[in-house]
Amino acid sequence: MTRILASILLILPFVVGQAHDQVVLLAAHRAGGVDVLDPITLESLGSIKVLPQANGLTSDRAGVLFLNEGLAPEFKGCCALYAVDLKTREMTKLLEPVSNVVVSPNGQHVLAQRGNVGIEAFNVHTLQREPAIPRSVAPGVYTLRFSPDGRLLFGVSNFPHALDIFDFDQRKLVQRFTIPQDLSALGAWVSNAYYLYGYRKGGGQLWRVKSDNSALEGPVNVNFPDLASDCERQVQEMVGAGGQLFLFELFGVKGDRRDGCARDVPGGLLSIDTQTGRILARLAPEFHFASLIPGADGEELYGIDVRDTIWSSVGLVRLNAITGEVLARRNLKADVWFIDLTTVPSDLVPTGPVEATTNSVNSR
Repeated sequence: MTRILASILLILPFVVGQAHDQVVLLAAHRAGGVDVLDPITLESLGSIKVLPQANGLTSDRAGVLFLNEGLAPEFKGCCALYAVDLKTREMTKLLEPVSNVVVSPNGQHVLAQRGNVGIEAFNVHTLQREPAIPRSVAPGVYTLRFSPDGRLLFGVSNFPHALDIFDFDQRKLVQRFTIPQDLSALGAWVSNAYYLYGYRKGGGQLWRVKSDNSALEGPVNVNFPDLASDCERQVQEMVGAGGQLFLFELFGVKGDRRDGCARDVPGGLLSIDTQTGRILARLAPEFHFASLIPGADGEELYGIDVRDTIWSSVGLVRLNAITGEVLARRNLKADVWFIDLTTVPSDLVPTGPVEATTNSVNSR
């Protein structure tokens, strides 16, 4: 009995520590707010008032949110990168202007770009600058994705057309793959494999990066069905969830084909066989997604459904990633929205409305 009690006492601190981590869904909108939602029911847990004009959202596991914002009266272009500390509720400007932003898997680094001037890095905890990847090494305007172990950084660029792979610790280029100029390129991780996808009107091609990053395998052809082919060209997006790869038409952006198209443009997402390029299923065709993100286990997807081109009717949905079944949904106020799923210490989750203050002393 004494040994059993001793074992329980040894295990207890670990169990208690784990109980303080909480998964939440963050939803930011341009009016100047971040809603903190229950990821199962999508019900509100609390909210954070921030400065307006959010244009993107990502987060880390320590309770720091990163918002791309264009803020009055400083707003002169788009957009500044702000860090919002959930513990102190301070907003600190890090960089402007910015485009793509990504946080490393270990939550230690946040990366951003100001165009094709290289990749700039900040320490998440101190918000101090770290060594950048200079333009001489990283000349593109990238969509950035870390490898699951955080060692490598994959950047897809359509200016210039390339997939660049960087050793993040050493800030050096590992491999560069040229992309045909007539393709719009996307990239995504599916489990431990990185896929490069390029599309043009009439079809697309899918490559898999070999595990040693030495070559691209493929391509296989992907025929994304277009039931409104007489309208403008599709804007496509890609996301990986668990062991699945999904393609979907992007709505609610500049170039949304529903403006000026005489026929209905279908929504939904396509599950793609990564070995053959074959379409396995079309899921949730009733939704027109402005964004999709995977759930923590890859078995679910969260999406922003924008029902018209001016964001006057918006919804948030949680879907089964295998069947497309709607597991939960809620209506959102008329505005442009961005979502992210994160795990944070439970004592940092607001339980009602709170307000962030702007820290101008440390802004850069």
